Amino acid sequence: MYLHLGGTVIINTAELIAVENLEGQASLENWLQRQQKTGKEVVDIAEGRPKSAIYTDQNIILSPISSLTLRKRLNQRAML
Repeated sequence: MYLHLGGTVIINTAELIAVENLEGQASLENWLQRQQKTGKEVVDIAEGRPKSAIYTDQNIILSPISSLTLRKRLNQRAML
């Protein structure tokens, strides 16, 4: 099963580890600094305005789509 994260980015849900809500994040800069220390590549497809962070086996993807919308998409696919 696949999940559309925004733009032209689609991932296989087998790679999905977690989705984190970034809306209302007090300091995105601090969050980015902490993530870069993990050694995973941070890919920004949200053009600087992320609503969610998607953790995969290989990287962290910043998405312009909210975590709630992504969850709904996953649930819809699971029901098919």
